[in-house]
Amino acid sequence: MTETSTTSPVTTLGAVPRPRAADAAPALEAARRGVRWLQGSGIQSPTGGYRSWFDRDAAVYPFEYSEVTGYQVTLSAWLAARGDTTVARTALADADRAVRWLASAVQPVPGAFRCLDASAAVGRFAGKADRLYTFDAGIILQGLVAHHVATGDDLARRTALDTGEWLLRHVDATGAVQPWPATPQAGRWQDAPGDWSTRPGVHHAKIGIGLAALGDLTGDQRYTRAAVAVCEDALRSQLPSGRFVTNPVAGSTNVHPHSYAAEALWAVGTATGRDDLVAASERAALWALATTDRDGLPPRRYGVTGTGAVSAVRHPRVDGVAQVLRLAALHSAHGTRAAQRLVAALLEHQVDAPEEPRAHGGFVFGAGTDGTPLPHANVWVTAFAVQALVLAAGERRDTAVLDWRHLV
Repeated sequence: MTETSTTSPVTTLGAVPRPRAADAAPALEAARRGVRWLQGSGIQSPTGGYRSWFDRDAAVYPFEYSEVTGYQVTLSAWLAARGDTTVARTALADADRAVRWLASAVQPVPGAFRCLDASAAVGRFAGKADRLYTFDAGIILQGLVAHHVATGDDLARRTALDTGEWLLRHVDATGAVQPWPATPQAGRWQDAPGDWSTRPGVHHAKIGIGLAALGDLTGDQRYTRAAVAVCEDALRSQLPSGRFVTNPVAGSTNVHPHSYAAEALWAVGTATGRDDLVAASERAALWALATTDRDGLPPRRYGVTGTGAVSAVRHPRVDGVAQVLRLAALHSAHGTRAAQRLVAALLEHQVDAPEEPRAHGGFVFGAGTDGTPLPHANVWVTAFAVQALVLAAGERRDTAVLDWRHLV
C-alpha cells in the first residue's frame, strides 16, 4: 500500500513541552468528575454489568454491555493502583461485581461472552446481542487479569484462563482474528453488513493486550506469541504515513479502530520489548495528531482519492478524541498544540448538568456519522476520557507513563 497524501507527518516530534500545572488543573478536575459519574451515577447495574450509556432524552439505560464492562474492570485496576484508598476501595468493589456478572450472566460457553443483555436493546443493537465477539473477549480478558493481579480473585483468574484458550482457537497462524464464531443465534460474520467491527481488521490487535497480560501472568508463551501475531497482522495494513487502513475496500480509515491498533502496538511492544511495534504506534499517533483540526477533532473517517484529494468526516466522535489524546501522552506528545486542542475538545463534551445526576460528569458520545447529535452520557467514552486527561496532564506514578496492562 502507498499513501498518496502529501501531508504525512514526520516520524518523531522530538522534545515537546510538558503542560503547565495551571493548564492541567481543569483536565484533572474533569477526570475526577468522570470517575464520580462512573462510580456513583447508577451507570453500573445492580447486577454488576455496566450499562452502555444513559439516554438523556428518553431518561433510560438501553442495555448492559459486556465489552464496556471489561473496560471498567481494567479502569478500576488502574484507579486502584494510583494510590487513593477511597477511590481504590470503591473501584475494586465495583470491579468485583462486574467480574461476577461477566462470569455468570453473559458467558454461555467458557471464555466467550454475549455482546449484550438484550432485555432493553432495540433496533440494530438487538441484532448484536448473541454474537460472541472475539474483540469483546479480548477486552474482558485484559480486565480479568488486571482484577486478579490487583485482588488475587480466583474467579477472575479461572475465567481469564478460559477466555485465553477460547481466543487462541479464533486466531489463525498469521494473526488474523475471526470476528465471531457462527452460531444459529448470531449467524455468520460474513453475512453481516460490512463494517470495520464485523470484519477481521486492525482493531483486533487490541485483543493482544489481554493475551500478553495473560502470558505475563502464567508464563505460557502461547498467549504472548498470539499477542505479537495479532499486532504483526495489523502492521500489514499500516501505510508509511502511520495511517491504518480500516476499510480495505475503500482504502479509508476510521480513527476509532485506527487508535485501537495503535494502542495495542504500544502495549504489546512495551510488554515484549518489540521496539518496532512501539515505533509503529508512534507513527499512528503522529498521523492522527497531524490530521486533528483546530477544533480538536481528529478525522472520524479519512480517505485519499487517486488524485491525492483528502476526504474527511469530522462530526465529533468523542471516544476517538480521547484515544488520540491518550496516544499522544503515551508517546510524550501531550504538550503539543494539537494535543492541547484535544483536551479542550474533551472538556467541551463533558455533561455539566447537576440537575441530571444520572448524566452529570459523564462524557457524551458526540454525534452520528451523519452529524446527528448523540448527547447521551457514555460509559466507554468516559473511561477513555478519564485516562486520557490524567495522562495528558502529565500525571505519573513511578517513572512509567502507564502500566501497559492498564491501558483501557
